[in-house]
Amino acid sequence: MPDNQGTKLAGTIVTLYRNHCGLFWRIMMPVAIVAISLNVGMFFYSVTRLEKDINDAFNKDVTKTTCNVNTFSGIHPTVTNAAEGVKPSSNVAWRLYPVPYFSSTDEKGVTWRWEPNFLTLDYGLLILLMLTLCPLSLAVANISRGSKVPDVTQNPTSLTARKMWHQTGCKAFKVLVAFLLFVLILDVISYLYGLVSWLFPSLIRALPMELPFILIMVYQAYVLVTLSLYNPCLILEDNSIIAIFRRSHALVNGASLRFLGIYLLTGWIASVITSVLLGAALLVFSLFIPDLVLVRDALSSFAFLTLFIGVDVEVVLPQLLSVPVTVVILIVKGLIATFLVPIWAILTTLLYLERMDVQPDIIEGAV
Repeated sequence: MPDNQGTKLAGTIVTLYRNHCGLFWRIMMPVAIVAISLNVGMFFYSVTRLEKDINDAFNKDVTKTTCNVNTFSGIHPTVTNAAEGVKPSSNVAWRLYPVPYFSSTDEKGVTWRWEPNFLTLDYGLLILLMLTLCPLSLAVANISRGSKVPDVTQNPTSLTARKMWHQTGCKAFKVLVAFLLFVLILDVISYLYGLVSWLFPSLIRALPMELPFILIMVYQAYVLVTLSLYNPCLILEDNSIIAIFRRSHALVNGASLRFLGIYLLTGWIASVITSVLLGAALLVFSLFIPDLVLVRDALSSFAFLTLFIGVDVEVVLPQLLSVPVTVVILIVKGLIATFLVPIWAILTTLLYLERMDVQPDIIEGAV
């Protein structure tokens, strides 16, 4: 992708978000409130289940439920060996960016790890935020309509979150089915691998250990790229569910490598934004919450600076945090995810409109 073309696309995304962030957030808030609330509820449900499993199967004086706090996924319950004590650990993982594997543990028990880590989808309840991509794409298409290069200086006062959701609601069944089908298509290779591992374990053991991982990674990267425009194709065109995915494949065809490069860069930027914002929030909280002192120690000046290259710093605490603190961390993580989703919606819609310049009369419903 030429530098000026990439710079222009990035500038358009930033300007669109800045000028219309109020509309985008109003579109997202109903789903975001539900997703974050369910995510909070699921955390405490998971804690209850873990504690029950410990009481049933382990010696609770040796094994106990604690929590893992990190700068990418926020907080989640885990099980630790109470007899061994808990040491802070730092995990360095580049998200959506393949780099050579490297691992090193220092004398304090702090581990730094670089490894290929293609994070495809967050399968927690925050994945529900993806359901907002259709109304967001519809809004972006309306804002950008009528010009070969989107005129992001417009401020269409007729656009409202209610109108975007109303038009999306007319295709609610198709939106839900297409979303579930997309996730199924993305994960089918993992299911097949699990089935083959169960039926032919000797065959899997005979393969190089890295080969299944590489095949799954390549397949998922291919699906994510070729089907990445299914949301704009769904909401802006009148197609059947199967035709939506065929349409996305046809539009991406011939520009797959460019799309892959754009998505890898976007994913890395998203991981940097998440790590920096969540890391800064955890540092602020640690100033007032003694239970987070291990987080403050792990996020030393050097470790915090590495957040700006997409690092995930992780700390396993010796005990569960209080309910209010846990809820606040989960809410902050949810709001960061909410902040990032419109970027993906704007990007894919702009790429869709760019590809549609070849066949401008197919777009429908963007008014």
